[in-house]
Amino acid sequence: MNQKTSIVHVITGLETGGAEHVLASLALEKIRVGEHPLVVSLVDGGSQFDKLRTAGCRVIGLGMRRGQPSFKALMRLVRIIKCEKPLVIQSWMYHADIAALLAVYLSGRRSCTKLFWGIRCSDMDGSRYRYLRGVCSWLSKYPDGIIANSHSGLKFHTEVLGYRPKRTAVIPNFFDTERYCFRESARSRIRRELGLDENDFVIAAVARVDAMKDYPNFLSALEEIEGVTALAIGKGTETLPVTQGLIVLGERDDIPDLLSAIDVLVSASAFGEGFSNVIGEAMACQRAVIATNVGDADSLVGSAGIIVPPSSPLLLAEAIARLQHDEKLARSMGHLGRERIIAEYRLERAVAAFQAVYGYSKKNEKCLENH
Repeated sequence: MNQKTSIVHVITGLETGGAEHVLASLALEKIRVGEHPLVVSLVDGGSQFDKLRTAGCRVIGLGMRRGQPSFKALMRLVRIIKCEKPLVIQSWMYHADIAALLAVYLSGRRSCTKLFWGIRCSDMDGSRYRYLRGVCSWLSKYPDGIIANSHSGLKFHTEVLGYRPKRTAVIPNFFDTERYCFRESARSRIRRELGLDENDFVIAAVARVDAMKDYPNFLSALEEIEGVTALAIGKGTETLPVTQGLIVLGERDDIPDLLSAIDVLVSASAFGEGFSNVIGEAMACQRAVIATNVGDADSLVGSAGIIVPPSSPLLLAEAIARLQHDEKLARSMGHLGRERIIAEYRLERAVAAFQAVYGYSKKNEKCLENH
């Protein structure tokens, strides 16, 4: 740990997921501009863990097992904070929020280190997170602030769950528009690999199999329409039932190419989404979007797609059929989407927004001098 950092990120795990992907992108951008971010994961390993380490980012796993609190792991985090003496700790998701709060107090650094919690979801399934969210709500007055990636997520946590933060900020997810862009060569190659013709109308759901992603809604809509090929991309999709027109691809690491190969991205989520990464990625790739009205989907998509109510397969099918039979409209929505991402959701804007929220007080500057 000879390269100390001013900011330490603490996250529950670094598997493939929205928050994990955003954190990895943020850390890689910091590396690109010559900074030395430190990412601490409560759970070891994961696709984003490997991606960060390969890129030269300092990333440490604390060895916790999912769902099993570990005093040993907590004390490892305490020692990291004592050694690094960071100005800011940014935590991501519930478990990491609690661990970071306990660790910064136990480290004796609370007077010099700011702590910001991260909200990355909206109305998550209460049956899975009820106790955890109750603890977070009770402790929410102790961090210096809370940064959410969606207005809907912040509203749910403050108005429904009873969070009482000292200050709040909303910083939407951001997108690498150089990586996520339409490529004709990728479209042709992927379609050849999948045995699809250039003129086939192809939609896709890019999500792990999870209740919040509501694949039954997507599959039910698919059964209502003819002449549509659908790709299911994400962890667990291999287990989906056989459905007309459905091609399951499992977890993939070539999402930009796959998005170039489709015509429309479909997000059929039932609940829990804050600010969807894949919707923004599809928009950056000039793909029209059909999404359920969950989280901040409506404000993100705007005129670049169609918003339908959640758990409404017939309305979802109607929206798909509309774009299937109006290629000009789908293409126009795709162009509007990329323009919107470039104008409002560039990576550079998000990096600056995080830095503006953190700031540095005179007390922090004095602590930095004493490193």
